Amino acid sequence: MIGIIDYGAGNFTSVFNALNAVSRDVKIIANKRDFVNCTHIVLPGVGTFGAAVSKLNTMDLTGALRENVIDKGKFFLGICVGMQLLADVGYEFGEHRGLEYIRGKVVKLDVDSSELFLPHMGWNGVLNPDDSPLFKGLDEDASFYFVHSYHFIADDKNLKTVNTFYGKEFVSALSSGNIHGVQFHPEKSQFCGLKVLSNFISLR
Repeated sequence: MIGIIDYGAGNFTSVFNALNAVSRDVKIIANKRDFVNCTHIVLPGVGTFGAAVSKLNTMDLTGALRENVIDKGKFFLGICVGMQLLADVGYEFGEHRGLEYIRGKVVKLDVDSSELFLPHMGWNGVLNPDDSPLFKGLDEDASFYFVHSYHFIADDKNLKTVNTFYGKEFVSALSSGNIHGVQFHPEKSQFCGLKVLSNFISLR
């Protein structure tokens, strides 16, 4: 059973529909009781780091999420801001404490403003996709849709990551045990995005 956390993220409906396209075992998580029977948990995200954390706390979902992901080891996928929230801290419009699942921080993309624009928006490929089970069965030229101005910097340099080049390399996907994240939007990435979601829900 795949549970999608509904905490007001703008891309919730798109993620829900995309997951429904690859599985019929999808449910909405809107309170602590909804985690029951879920084997896989998806945290979508559009907007700012601080607002997302605040909403999770207000809905009293943070503790239950940690219990299910960290203590019980259920498979987790964070999408866009949902991935960024895995960090210890985010620096988007101030300093905000994250979920602290993976040691690291979220900072603004450092790009040459005379050549590249923020947000980083559009289709881009990924580097070293073989380092992640999320990309199994995809060609090396697979591309995904991005919309973001901030990115995840992990403290652990041995963390399994997939990168994307936009002026310089940044982490576009990561995996640590049962915890996974993608900076791009699989729900907007057509076949390749659906394949990533299908690979996630196939994890056992």
